[in-house]
Amino acid sequence: MLKFFFALVVLVAFAWFGTTVPLGPRTLFGHLQAISHTKESQELVEGTKQSAKPLVDDVRRRIAGSPDSEGEPRADSKAKTAEHGAEPAAPAGAATPDAGPPQEKISSTDRHKLRKLLGSAEHTASRH
Repeated sequence: MLKFFFALVVLVAFAWFGTTVPLGPRTLFGHLQAISHTKESQELVEGTKQSAKPLVDDVRRRIAGSPDSEGEPRADSKAKTAEHGAEPAAPAGAATPDAGPPQEKISSTDRHKLRKLLGSAEHTASRH
């Protein structure tokens, strides 16, 4: 509890300092705002977005149902939806309806794929 109050006091002191103490013509937060509006900062943000776009798209694809590189669902996922009588997955970027509560029973094939996915994620995270 003492750590919490100490951290809270430090946070409040930092906020007070950043908003009220002038450091030249501006306060600390004023300088940070001015820096963020420069052309170089805007270019940095845009460059970072462009560099991260493939990674973000890959994560979105994996979350949305693991479509292949062309944006289409994989053949095995199409077969599963056909087996269950469900409609094929919507194209990327389209709103998907709520699937309801998660299933409690997982097939052995899905369990194997999930373990493989989690293992590859752990391996990737350990390399970085």
